[in-house]
Amino acid sequence: YAEMVEIARRSGCALHLTHATMNFGVNRGRAGELLELVDRALADGIDLTLDSYPYLPGSTTLAALLPSWATEGGPGATLARLADPADRERIRCAMEEQGSDGCHGVVADWTTIQISGVRSERLAGAVGRTVAELAAEQGRGGTETFLDLLRQDELGTSVLQHVGHEENVRAVMRHPTHTVGSDGLLVGARPHPRAWGTFARYLGHYSRELGVLTLEEAVARMTGRPAARLGLDRRGRIAPGFHADLVLLDPGRVRDAATFEQPRLPAEGIEYVYVNGTAVVRQGRTTGARPGRALRRTDRGTLAR
Repeated sequence: YAEMVEIARRSGCALHLTHATMNFGVNRGRAGELLELVDRALADGIDLTLDSYPYLPGSTTLAALLPSWATEGGPGATLARLADPADRERIRCAMEEQGSDGCHGVVADWTTIQISGVRSERLAGAVGRTVAELAAEQGRGGTETFLDLLRQDELGTSVLQHVGHEENVRAVMRHPTHTVGSDGLLVGARPHPRAWGTFARYLGHYSRELGVLTLEEAVARMTGRPAARLGLDRRGRIAPGFHADLVLLDPGRVRDAATFEQPRLPAEGIEYVYVNGTAVVRQGRTTGARPGRALRRTDRGTLAR
């Protein structure tokens, strides 16, 4: 983060820090350090914002945890390295002793890495289990299990990483420059529920139940503020001349229903959704209408319909 801020300082570019959730054990309780860095940058005139999602686990592919050198040359080259004893040992050292750059520089804790989806049906039994559990069942080491699973699934495995800290999540979402992000992955038998629950979770759990944000703050962080940050033309606010993108919800009832066991459950308390003035959700049910349009960058540097 400090490196990115320095680049923005020297170049004059705007900067957005995405996934600013401060995960892994080494970062427990350290959100304040990040926010101090952000505040200093803002005081110096740097155009800086950040985003986060309201969950503790993250979501990615299992192959993303590999050290970057192991993925050079594409999938074929990566799979060849996973079959080479010398390369496997080098990867083991990175994962267990040095800290893989694909795992944010920390040593892998296989108890925190849970399989959420597989490409091969033969591996369906691994879904919902951690790498540590699979390794114990097979009587092998975690890295060995990790490497063989990647080979057998041809790098198609997706995972949840249970590495977040609630105190960091709340501290980051309170910051005035914060916006909401979901980064939802829709694939896998048990994908991250953030694809279905992020926005309702902010409105229900963190606003209504915990009071971390007011309802108005939560709404602004998922509508007008990110629209303005991305330069979306005439979107993100209710105003004359803007596109009629509207969500009508019950503030006393809205909540995320998706869980890690049942991640595809739709949020509750959202009655109507309009896109460009056409209802796509009516009385909590989808209408089948698809009035959305691709947004393309214009010569003026903004995004428009």
